[in-house]
Amino acid sequence: MPGPFETLCISEILVVILDGLQDDKKSLYHMSCCCRAFADPALDILWRSMHSFVPFTSLIPQSASFMTDARTSDHDLLKYRCNSLDDWKTFDKYATRVRSLRIGEYNNDSADVIENRNHYTRLTILRSQNEFHPFPKLRSLAYVLSGPIAPEAKPFPPSLRSLTLICRNTLDCDPIELALDRAVAEAPHLKELHIVGLMRTRQALHSTPQLQFGHIGSVDLSKAYIRAPELAALCTLFSQAPISDLKIHLQDRLNMNWQAIPPMFPALKQLDVRGSMFSVILFLSRLAATNLHTLVFQPDGQPSCVTTVYDYLMPILVERLGKSLKSFDLHVNEPRPHARESDSDLIKSILQGIKPLVEAGLQSMRLFLQVDSTMSVQFPPEVQSMLEPCAWPSLKQFYFVTKGVALD
Repeated sequence: MPGPFETLCISEILVVILDGLQDDKKSLYHMSCCCRAFADPALDILWRSMHSFVPFTSLIPQSASFMTDARTSDHDLLKYRCNSLDDWKTFDKYATRVRSLRIGEYNNDSADVIENRNHYTRLTILRSQNEFHPFPKLRSLAYVLSGPIAPEAKPFPPSLRSLTLICRNTLDCDPIELALDRAVAEAPHLKELHIVGLMRTRQALHSTPQLQFGHIGSVDLSKAYIRAPELAALCTLFSQAPISDLKIHLQDRLNMNWQAIPPMFPALKQLDVRGSMFSVILFLSRLAATNLHTLVFQPDGQPSCVTTVYDYLMPILVERLGKSLKSFDLHVNEPRPHARESDSDLIKSILQGIKPLVEAGLQSMRLFLQVDSTMSVQFPPEVQSMLEPCAWPSLKQFYFVTKGVALD
């Protein structure tokens, strides 16, 4: 029977132990130093997910220190002969282990973040001379869009599968279309895209060939501030992309010509949409999806005549999604002060509206309603009976819950 130490040397067991320590950097460091058998596996976990570029600045060889000098331009970097691989041995020892890297955060716009972003970008210029990306096994990258990306830079490695673009909306920042063109050209196997913050766009719309977005299946725009020009640009860019999972937050009063937007997202299967009721209705009217089976909807605010709006929304859902929709989650936020009667009318309108969806094959309905916590939640018997699961025998799941919040 093997002893305790021999048991830990079994790679499958060691990997399980190290995975359990992935958030305990101190213990991983100690394990990497205790013996040679543990060193490489522990270092792999320790450097697998990096939340900052800072640790790598000290690993840049002295012979390449000019890279961090602000007086050295991006174009000047190409004039230098790339250092030998021996000079980069220490840097590569750790950089090749990285699978996830964050270059900045949305809520952190300090000068240090921009400096680290610039160091990372300039590093890709320097190492690209021998067609070698500094992080050759990188799968996930969070990258700050602040200022233009130099034409010589290669910030998006071919190995990339997930990209988060953190937009700063500076005057010299690249338009979102240009950044996306660069991303899909340099990382052709990109599967997941997240855009955060306030982006810029070109004045004139342009379409991108469908094949450039041939692998992107998931797009998250829930934390992006999207104005009408940006929404028009993104909808046009992604109109025929094979996106199956979309999260988006639509702003109110989007002054745009929706008829100019081509039918979009034909491959969509899951949609999580939040925003103005009117914007969402217009957005749904341009969907070309025929197999969308999951919808999560969180309307922002409440129009003055809320039941009338829901009366209009439900037929749109039946017309566009009735043949495919299987799961529908509706979150009614922004509670109405002293609105017990209107809440009853609202719920009644919603439940009557989903009947055609249920008849068409809806299997799961979950309704979340925020109410004033200072008032008791009571509904008329007619509405209360509609909220009982037994009222929906054909549904596999019916769920209704109220969430009390304090109103001023």
